[in-house]
Amino acid sequence: MPLKLAVVQQEGNPGRVQANREKALRFAAQALDQGADVILFHEEMLVGYSPHLRELAEPANGPTTQAFQRLLRGSQALIIYGLTERDGDDLYISAPIVSANDLIGNYRKTHLWWKAKGLRYEPGYFKPGDELVTFAVQGYQAGVMICYDGDFPEMARSYANLGCSLLFWLNNRESRGHKEVYDLAKRNSLIIATSCCCGQDETGRHCSGGSNITDATGELLGEIWDQEGIILAQVFPEKVPSLRRQNPWFRGQRPDLYVYPKS
Repeated sequence: MPLKLAVVQQEGNPGRVQANREKALRFAAQALDQGADVILFHEEMLVGYSPHLRELAEPANGPTTQAFQRLLRGSQALIIYGLTERDGDDLYISAPIVSANDLIGNYRKTHLWWKAKGLRYEPGYFKPGDELVTFAVQGYQAGVMICYDGDFPEMARSYANLGCSLLFWLNNRESRGHKEVYDLAKRNSLIIATSCCCGQDETGRHCSGGSNITDATGELLGEIWDQEGIILAQVFPEKVPSLRRQNPWFRGQRPDLYVYPKS
């Protein structure tokens, strides 16, 4: 059975929580009207890299998740969005996975970007997550990762080895186009939906976006640059197992040899 994926490319607007939430709800409603089964927003969609991130952060099941749940009532669709999550005194860069009736999962970014100063020095503000998160999309297994996570090819490979046919990749950087997704999709026979923000970030730097949907063969199904909007594509997760059986870069694995030394 095919699925329809929607990726929303939205301006970052750091710190403007209400405006970001309201715009995301409008985009999500448009995607639902077009039959989307999963709607993906970018990393840190709600708060962004703001000096007020601690006071603006929300719990995973907070007001924004609840607003998306109200929008989803009567639908089987899912929404995945970027949240600055507050859990007690700790902050996480998170991706709640929201259905009409539940928060079915919450991925916390496991690889925090450290090669920066100020707000983008993530270990200075956030705790890392410590687990991969998988969930079902109408019977198909899916995974999620956030920005720097995807720069480690082990992440996409691990999700493929867990049986995921779909991978949702949230980003908040200058761009994350198809050329950065192609190898991950092709070598792992993974359908990858990739989101990024556009417009100006907290430093005034221009972000082009490049949000895209890439098939398990590496084929580009949709891409958007330098503007807000929605891309939609129909994908066929049922084809992934047979693609993997024929994929020399997946089938030829020798995981018994891949050992990391203890630090």
